[in-house]
Amino acid sequence: MKVAIAMSGGIDSSVTAAILKEQGHECFGVHLDLGNACTADNVRDATAICDQIGIKLHVIDLADAFKGKIIKYYLDAYKRGETPNPCIMCNPEIKFGELLEQVLEMGADCMATGHYARVTENNGEYELHRGVDDTKDQTYFLYRLNQDQLSRAIFPLGGTRKTETRKKAKDLGFTAVVNKQESSGMCFIPEKTYAEFLKKNLADSYFKEGLIVDTEGNKHGRHMGLPNYTCGQRKGIRVGGLAKAHYVIKADHEKNELVIGTDEQLWRNEITADNLSFISGELPKEPTQCYARIRHLGTLHPVMLHITGEDSLTAVFDKPVRAFTEGQSIVFYDKSKVIGGGIMRFG
Repeated sequence: MKVAIAMSGGIDSSVTAAILKEQGHECFGVHLDLGNACTADNVRDATAICDQIGIKLHVIDLADAFKGKIIKYYLDAYKRGETPNPCIMCNPEIKFGELLEQVLEMGADCMATGHYARVTENNGEYELHRGVDDTKDQTYFLYRLNQDQLSRAIFPLGGTRKTETRKKAKDLGFTAVVNKQESSGMCFIPEKTYAEFLKKNLADSYFKEGLIVDTEGNKHGRHMGLPNYTCGQRKGIRVGGLAKAHYVIKADHEKNELVIGTDEQLWRNEITADNLSFISGELPKEPTQCYARIRHLGTLHPVMLHITGEDSLTAVFDKPVRAFTEGQSIVFYDKSKVIGGGIMRFG
């Protein structure tokens, strides 16, 4: 089988490539050039690994597609007062969208990545399952993949633990990546510059100062622009003299007000979601008992799904859950299997 391996220049994709080469597959590497500052270093490291295991690396320029689809999505969500997760859209649109199309045209039968997840086939239907390493499972970011994409996806690390990956990289002498720090945050935004990125790319009107109010409408000061805050945030609100600690409850963009409240007010029993994506391609026809995650590696909460429209649902939790964030994803599971998910709304 001819396999393209998406090579980020990190340890996971490097070990993925080594595993597939050891299994006897015809392999080649592809590196996504998204036009960010880290590309040169990552290409260097990915090239070193490919040279070491004897495969060719191709650098694929998808900077324009990434800007037009993912960065635009990210900025548009902030304009709507949401806190988006661009990685969730990048996987189906760019990695398993634009990139997968290109590697298939290059002759590949499928594409592998270093994600900690598993794909199985059950009676002709492809299923996405959590990786066995609960501390590294990445299915939260993959729930929007469709049947065609999953049929072409290989995740060799889904059945291993990160400690095993590191050991294999060390045993193979992958000095270029074995001690490399894991990436965190968003690939197109340098560390600790989210606010600067938003200020550079959004109109000044989105950063107007406004009132900080509690849920009763009492005034507690002024905020520095709503994109600087997210639900559940405590630090940086700059309010004092309150008997209890206060947190961001929501950003009211119509009034340009930051609404704060106590910890008790962050807890909710239900949430709505739209922009739905289910692995099978079909929405559940009946109320469905399952588990939900509202953030990457977050707690799996028992929940009942109620489909309320062609592209909307309500999730009712067995117990209250803290700090839903509008614009983030809620992902549903049946044991280890991913059912699907959507984008959370407060309604």
